[in-house]
Amino acid sequence: MGNRSRAIRRQPTEKARISIDPRRRKPGDTQMSDLEELRTTLASTPDWDSLNAYEMTKRCCAELTKRGQRLPSWMNIRDIIGKGSANDINRGKEDFRREHGDALRKMSGFVKGVPEALAPHILGFWTAAISLVREEFDGQVAEWQAQIERAEAAVAHAEDERDRAVSRAEALQGQIAGLQEAMNTLQGRVDTERAAREQAERMFESNRQELAGQRDELRAALAHSQQELSDAITRLEGVEKHSLLEIDRARTEAQNKIASIEAKAKRESTDYTLEMARVNNQLRDLRAQLASATQQTALQEQENTSMRERLQRAEGQADHLASENARLVAALQEAIAAQRPALRGKSPVIKKRRTPR
Repeated sequence: MGNRSRAIRRQPTEKARISIDPRRRKPGDTQMSDLEELRTTLASTPDWDSLNAYEMTKRCCAELTKRGQRLPSWMNIRDIIGKGSANDINRGKEDFRREHGDALRKMSGFVKGVPEALAPHILGFWTAAISLVREEFDGQVAEWQAQIERAEAAVAHAEDERDRAVSRAEALQGQIAGLQEAMNTLQGRVDTERAAREQAERMFESNRQELAGQRDELRAALAHSQQELSDAITRLEGVEKHSLLEIDRARTEAQNKIASIEAKAKRESTDYTLEMARVNNQLRDLRAQLASATQQTALQEQENTSMRERLQRAEGQADHLASENARLVAALQEAIAAQRPALRGKSPVIKKRRTPR
């Protein structure tokens, strides 16, 4: 519990920081002035430095009550008196409230030296005065709280603006650095381009001089070529005349050859016609012979068919005769078998006739 109290004392609330931090107040702030005045008043009381936290708390609560102010939290009281634990400060607050309540209850009776008829009126005046002061103080507290909230909003807005300004400044600084780097790069490119341009100008001058020399050489070569062309044209004209003569001679020879070839072709065409007539005659003869052979073949086929029929009939007769011969042989064998006992063991010799086919 003691460690937790010390941790709480080391971390005052935002409200307490707002009430005592002079950096969060504008110059001439009334609440800050009252707080400093309260500290000065308490420090000027007898034996203040020798009091413990409990006694300082009770004296602070008494002074705040005299001023018509509410009793703050134990952390705010600790910020005012400068020391004390939560237990000591809360115990001092509770004891002060109880003692103050007892004092108020005593005031509701007869006050020594005050007539009985005036005591209720004086008590009413005192109660009304306390209520009026409390209402006025509550109004001031509400106004102070509104001022605090407006100030906090203004501070928050200012901090936001500051953060945005810092962000913009950092962004602009980055842009400046980037632009500086880009400028350095462009400057390097400009230097490179300048050197390249100077080199190109030198090369252009050298090329121009070289081209001028080549132009002179080309002009001389052109004049020489024109002279050679003129000579070649003269030679070409002579060659052309000779070529025309040769062409006429070749044309005449070609015409003669064509006439000879046409005559030869005509003769060969006549021979071909005669040969075709002879071949056609032979073809007609062969066709006639083929027709005759075809007719003979048909007659021969008819004769063959007739011979096949006769052969089939002869084979049928031969089969019939063979069956009759077999039947007769069987009958003969039966007759011989029947006469064998009478022949005494002698078997007659029977000559088998050959059946004509």
